[in-house]
Amino acid sequence: MQPKRKILTLWKLVQRENAARYMLISLLSSVATVTVVRSFLALTGYPQIGSGTLHIAHVLWGGLVLYIAAILPLIYINPHLHNVGAILSGVGVGMFINEVGKFITREYDYFFPAAAPIMYVFFLLVVILVIMINRPEEVDGRSELVQALEIVREQLYRPLDVGERVRIEKDISKVLESDPIPLHVDMARHLLEFVRADARIVPESTPAWWVRIALGLQAWLSEWRLMFLLAIGMPLLSLLTLKNPLQALLEKSFPDSGFIFFLRTHLGRQIEAADAPMLFNIRLGLEVMVGVLLLVATILLIMGKRKWGINLGFFCLLVSLAVLDMLLFYFEQFSSVLNVGYQLILLIGLMYYRSKYIKKAISF
Repeated sequence: MQPKRKILTLWKLVQRENAARYMLISLLSSVATVTVVRSFLALTGYPQIGSGTLHIAHVLWGGLVLYIAAILPLIYINPHLHNVGAILSGVGVGMFINEVGKFITREYDYFFPAAAPIMYVFFLLVVILVIMINRPEEVDGRSELVQALEIVREQLYRPLDVGERVRIEKDISKVLESDPIPLHVDMARHLLEFVRADARIVPESTPAWWVRIALGLQAWLSEWRLMFLLAIGMPLLSLLTLKNPLQALLEKSFPDSGFIFFLRTHLGRQIEAADAPMLFNIRLGLEVMVGVLLLVATILLIMGKRKWGINLGFFCLLVSLAVLDMLLFYFEQFSSVLNVGYQLILLIGLMYYRSKYIKKAISF
């Protein structure tokens, strides 16, 4: 059985079915909202909704959307509202946190440099929360029954598919075999009879487009192809990471060269090193360390030392995402979004390779 429930003993709370998916939807919605709002405001010259002294900040719209997301499940009972609530909560939080710079400064500064790293840390903490929620833990019979009841509720809207039937029967069987409470056992027996009595047939349907893409990518992505992509992706990230240290090293000797002009090219607003010299030096040191270690990891992969190369690359990306990127968001602001997205894709590739190929090789 794959347990998916956790209990907070004090309050006897049980984690909702598909909680990690709902949190992921909320996270992606909030990131998309911040990106869209910031891009729209930059392209339109930061317009204001209102006239004269009146200014309706979009943080108010975010609060309204959050309130709608909160009251919908209080009014209605419908499994589909979980997806709607996840999207609305992400939109509301995105509109709220997008204006964090205004509420941490006396000057009400929307462009306060620390706003970007604060948003990044917030989203990083949400990612950690999603990972923690998705980690299975052992649960008791009461939690298994709560899970089963949540799935059974779907039968009022549609017949359960094969995967849902298998999962609910395994969960209920676990209660029947090991739960010492007679009430739980009796309820589990009746639930199992109810599920098996449903003779409706699930109509055949074509998988969603993202499912088809994921399955096609999984079929195409052999071990050799994934290794090839990682061997290209890590040195490319290394060069991007070493760009700033290389610029700081060469611009003193060749301040007017075309190469230095190329290295200085960036998107959007940027904070100068003179505004925070100590943080800038820490950033340069971390960039040198991560950039060099990524090159070492690539060399290890080419030499056939897969375990060492993958683990070293994984370590470098964790350092980048957890520490270095906070400094990048401070100095380079929201132009760092593309870099972070590239790092996440590379990290997912490393995690996939490590879980599918390295651990499998060790087990044999």
